[in-house]
Amino acid sequence: MKSEMMIKKISKILIISILVTAEAVFSLQAQENTLSVSGTVVDSETKRPMVFASVSIQDIGISIVTNGEGFFTLKFPRNYADKSISISYLGYHTGVIPISQFLAQVKPLTIALIQAALPIPMTTVKPLDPQELVQEAFRSIRNNFPQEKMQMTGFYREMIRKGNTYVTLSEAVIDVHKPPYSPTFAVEQVGIYKGRGSIDWARIDTVFVKFQGGIRSALDIDVVKNLFMGVNVTEVEKFYDFRMEHPIQTNDRINYVVSFDQKPYLEDILFRGRIYIDVQTMAITRIEFNMNVEEREQATAIFIRRKPAGLKARVEYAAYMVQYRQIPEGQWIFDYSRTDLKFNAKWDRKLFRQNYTITSEMAITEYSREAYRIPQESRVKTTDITLYRVADFEDPGFWEDYNVIEPESSIETVISRIIRQLKRRRR
Repeated sequence: MKSEMMIKKISKILIISILVTAEAVFSLQAQENTLSVSGTVVDSETKRPMVFASVSIQDIGISIVTNGEGFFTLKFPRNYADKSISISYLGYHTGVIPISQFLAQVKPLTIALIQAALPIPMTTVKPLDPQELVQEAFRSIRNNFPQEKMQMTGFYREMIRKGNTYVTLSEAVIDVHKPPYSPTFAVEQVGIYKGRGSIDWARIDTVFVKFQGGIRSALDIDVVKNLFMGVNVTEVEKFYDFRMEHPIQTNDRINYVVSFDQKPYLEDILFRGRIYIDVQTMAITRIEFNMNVEEREQATAIFIRRKPAGLKARVEYAAYMVQYRQIPEGQWIFDYSRTDLKFNAKWDRKLFRQNYTITSEMAITEYSREAYRIPQESRVKTTDITLYRVADFEDPGFWEDYNVIEPESSIETVISRIIRQLKRRRR
């Protein structure tokens, strides 16, 4: 495969643009019979917050993930009050807490997960060739992932930081028309149901970074429906080296762990990372990967679509994560994805570089077998900039009864500041 073809496929994952500024669904309905519970998930021994833990109502298609501080809020109809909430995290035993226990407390619960005991007996996990294991997992997609269309509701957030300061923040509740995981692999249709965003112009000087195609990119890193890390899975041995790692437990199920990296002699920019495979079903449950951009000047052209003359940029890292969860019907579905990209920019004749970090995340909060097409005029395109398709941060109760990823304290501070600024502007 030629280098240009490889870069073209990889560049679908994430595109950003830099411009010079001229100046320095179906879902829970808002109703009285909706309940919500909150909690913080921590390690039982270290009390460390469990970031991106999966939180769901057992046997019900309502879920969310914890934020960077291990905190979550989950909203649901009152008639589910007799059910339990399941909390799972990679390498830990699943916690199951009755909803009634949450409702009996005034303050959010602290849920301590216990690390799963390893090693696992060799009778449970037998030695396998890691490359063959990955190929078998991809061959098993048809058995493990939906072969019919599904409708999903999700929450999307993207943030751009200049140094340690947030300069743009966008959030949206989205509708996703998810095609089958079949050999044709049709493209998802996604629309914004409601969203909000803001630009902090006071913290932008001469460079205004825009994140193009963020929502679509969050879906495109669903590796199960796309090429394996930019190549056809039948040809992975030409591009990647694989290695078996120690198995791990998640959701009380054992997972194979296979690490991979591109072959050292390849000039193409590929990936390194880990893939987690459920031992029982051979389903892919999670993939963590980085694009090998370090010390590669040509990586900048993959990400930065447009920049002004006199501005030099360099990508420092590009990290991705996508995880799946098993639904009561036994199949696995796309659950959560996250992208973190850092680059620096420097003007000619300027002494210092400025660092920029782009973070985006998407969590699927509900799903249904009753799929419907999203109107063409409402669909999000790969060229769309989310910030330009959403409203201002004006209403503190904007999300009503929709499930969203709780903002971390630093983001919550930004949101509060934005709302205060907008209120002053309206006076």
